[in-house]
Amino acid sequence: MSDQKRYDYNRIVAAVQDYCVEREISIPRWRDAHEEERIAFHANVLRAIRRLGFEVAEEDRQDVAQEVAKSIIGLGVLQPFLEEEGLEEIIVRNGFVQTEREGQIFDEGPLASDEYFYRLARRIADMEGEVLGAEKPQMKVGLPDGSRLTATIPPMSREGTAINIRRFALRRMTFDDLIERGSVDEETVNFLAEVAANMDVSIVFSGRPGSGKTTWLNAFSRHLPKRAQVSCIETFQELQLQVPHVHHLVVEEDPDVMGEAINTTILRMRPDVLIIGEVVSKEAVQYVMALNLGIVTHTTTHSHSARLALTRMESLSRGSDIPLQERRDIIGAGLGLVVHLAKEYDQATGRYKRFMRELLAIKGIRDGHYQTETLKEWDGNGFTPLKAGREIWQVH
Repeated sequence: MSDQKRYDYNRIVAAVQDYCVEREISIPRWRDAHEEERIAFHANVLRAIRRLGFEVAEEDRQDVAQEVAKSIIGLGVLQPFLEEEGLEEIIVRNGFVQTEREGQIFDEGPLASDEYFYRLARRIADMEGEVLGAEKPQMKVGLPDGSRLTATIPPMSREGTAINIRRFALRRMTFDDLIERGSVDEETVNFLAEVAANMDVSIVFSGRPGSGKTTWLNAFSRHLPKRAQVSCIETFQELQLQVPHVHHLVVEEDPDVMGEAINTTILRMRPDVLIIGEVVSKEAVQYVMALNLGIVTHTTTHSHSARLALTRMESLSRGSDIPLQERRDIIGAGLGLVVHLAKEYDQATGRYKRFMRELLAIKGIRDGHYQTETLKEWDGNGFTPLKAGREIWQVH
């Protein structure tokens, strides 16, 4: 495209999208669309640009039409952000767009009208076979690249259309990357690598949203032995496990469906290691049962602290017929470690810092309560030395 030519893509995309809707021109679905459909749609976009009177140089028309078609088939004005390496979150509030990179929020500006994003959300819902409207004003869907989109429209959203798109790293992070960023020290990494290699201790990675739980679980998986039979179950494809031949299931976001998938995997696929993307609902019951069956199970959960992660597991599994004390006994005997992660704003640097707050060992149950030991933590200035070796956290 000519270096001197700069086109208002937002305006062109919005106009061409309206043109297609008014004339009932079929927009290819972003999943499994045939090449013939894409070629035909590109031709329709070329025709629309010409008929709508946009002043596009002859030598640029093919390139402009290609970009416009890609935006309409994808996420419109948000599509370029979706293709950007290192971007973690796309945020839309009443037409204003922000992005998150390395835990920092950046203003991208009012890229389109609220009406535009309302129509975009409705179109995405349609393309994913969802309903978004007055009766169901909120949706959560997985996008083709694995990103997770949540959208809320009026009247539930009082200040216009709200959209969040959670991105997942295109590059697989390792423990070395986390050391380089100051999120952890080498002693902790070596310790967790040994835990992974031995496959005899279950771990929960806990923390607030955005603290890096999925990133840590991905990095941890790299140290599982190649011989390990690994099964992974999640509702959105967020994990990028660094193991060969993984049995990876992405199931409907329904507690009963998730529970059945976990139960069947445990009993029929016979994994050495079961990885559950996150425990956020009734799948906690099957998580507890996996621990009871002696299956090494790793997962993530939202929590304010390492110890409260244990309380959260109890709370989420309360829908089972298993009494609280029995569930506590199972968790105390089956779970070995909680790695609690923090995301805190640093006033000195004006940036967010994500790091390991605490490494907690669960040593069992005594008098009905968890016996725990903090092996390592961030004390405000650095990471404390590891208190002891395997005898501290070895459960069995």
